[in-house]
Amino acid sequence: MTDITRKRGDTYADVINISSAGSPLDVTGYTFLLTVDTQKAPSDTSTQVYQLTGTILDAVNGQVEFAPSAVQADQVGGFYYDVQMTDGAGRKRTVLAGKYKYVQDITKV
Repeated sequence: MTDITRKRGDTYADVINISSAGSPLDVTGYTFLLTVDTQKAPSDTSTQVYQLTGTILDAVNGQVEFAPSAVQADQVGGFYYDVQMTDGAGRKRTVLAGKYKYVQDITKV
């Protein structure tokens, strides 16, 4: 479980590194989704705050980023998230999960 804390309004990308047995996993042909929700174990999507599609930065070294839009990042509070990976054969695996917190910033522009 890896927790993420962001400042309200920040749209920089969160970068994650996917590994297997301690070595980077080649994620060529894979897709990734990061879902933020108000509930730790939601029964459906009604409590979902937003969902991001990952952008692969370096497939061979398993590096993926998720960048929220300004609207998505306009949050304050505690949420939960997970990252789901789908390989080229359509097999899904949750590779990260934890708390996702937005804290108030000072600059409001």
